[in-house]
Amino acid sequence: MLDIILRREGHTVALAANGEQALASLAEDSSIELVLSDLRMEPMDGLMLLEQIRRRHPDIFVVIMTAFTEWDTAVRAMRQGAYNFLRKPFDNLLVKSLVRRALDARAHYLASRAAGTSQAGVHLVGASAAMQRIQTTIEQVSTTDSTVLVTGESGTGKELVARAVHYASLRSDGPMVRINSGALTPSLLESELFGHVRGSFTGAVDDRQGLFALADGGTLFLDEIGELAGETQVKLLRVLECGEYLPVGGRDVLTCNVRVVAATNRDLRQMVKDGSFREDLYYRLAVIPLHLPPLRERPEDIPLLAGHLLARHAVKLRRDVTGFTQDAFKAMLAYSWPGNIRELDNRIQRGAALTTSGDINEQMLFQELDHPSGSRPSRVADRSALSMLKERIGTKDAIALEAAVADYERELIEAALNACDDNLTEAARLLGISFRQIRYKVRQLGLR
Repeated sequence: MLDIILRREGHTVALAANGEQALASLAEDSSIELVLSDLRMEPMDGLMLLEQIRRRHPDIFVVIMTAFTEWDTAVRAMRQGAYNFLRKPFDNLLVKSLVRRALDARAHYLASRAAGTSQAGVHLVGASAAMQRIQTTIEQVSTTDSTVLVTGESGTGKELVARAVHYASLRSDGPMVRINSGALTPSLLESELFGHVRGSFTGAVDDRQGLFALADGGTLFLDEIGELAGETQVKLLRVLECGEYLPVGGRDVLTCNVRVVAATNRDLRQMVKDGSFREDLYYRLAVIPLHLPPLRERPEDIPLLAGHLLARHAVKLRRDVTGFTQDAFKAMLAYSWPGNIRELDNRIQRGAALTTSGDINEQMLFQELDHPSGSRPSRVADRSALSMLKERIGTKDAIALEAAVADYERELIEAALNACDDNLTEAARLLGISFRQIRYKVRQLGLR
């Protein structure tokens, strides 16, 4: 059947009854570009064949065909370098589309390698074993079209990892589009993802493309994937399986060629057990899992990250800051960093703003933590700090407005949470914001 389908598409097809015959054909015919292989074969199964092809013919791309019950094995195939996989039974149009994408991706890969740009990408800062493993995995799967699931606490740098995946991939010339799945209502999120047609809801005065259309040929980064509503999970699964979606209020099915990188700080496996997240969607997303450990578990990365962040903020703020004092370094290594890299970035930005030259000291980084039992500074101290910032503005000395505002926002939210025993609903009422807003801000600031 596949022979007939692919020949009608203009491809030259060679058939093999088993893995040994396939390897013999590859050795004899150097023009073969793509292999479609089943998983269950005797005596050489699909994984063994994949391993041999990757070792002997690294320029040949492989697509694995799998039944639904073989998800775990299919995922292993992707991690070993398979370009993608087909779930049986499959649609003929899907086969044609996937083969076309695989051949285009291979051509792009060979052209990039010939131009010396195949290894270009985003370098992740870090010397820890965990970060080295992540970088190695990203490089290993650079020629695959598989989905990637990035997990880790809030503020650990999941979006940066997603960018590294995109720019190391065969889609690096295409767009990378990002959306926070937890910041929008289910109906608004569906409109953002899939687009809508005119008149589909109040305010829809024109047809509008969704992010899947805008990311066509590139990568879509879905942050906070664990917040997806059940109906949105179903629609996302359809896009991942066959590249098809329906705009809100539309009747015509649209197609796209998008790689999805998802991120979450929640335990999706537990959500699957609880029934709040679809098992089939989880397996589709977690083909390549990348877990980012919290900063407190990789202290060896702190000096490198601190130096990298300081160099960026010193240039941005036009500060002649050379580094950190020894006390500041000791304090950074001893601190638990509940907000992870986002908090480290925030504190270094503030330290650079408050230091005109020389080294940033411990007080500039941890001023509000120098109180018994980790208590917050008094409001008098807060007013004093605000007065100091005003004075600096008065003398035309630049400050970091975003960092200063973030500090006060953090303190107000923490105060509200303390007053309400960590009840988000009550804390949101005290601050005059919605539950969704405070949930997003709590995660953004690394308070949970």
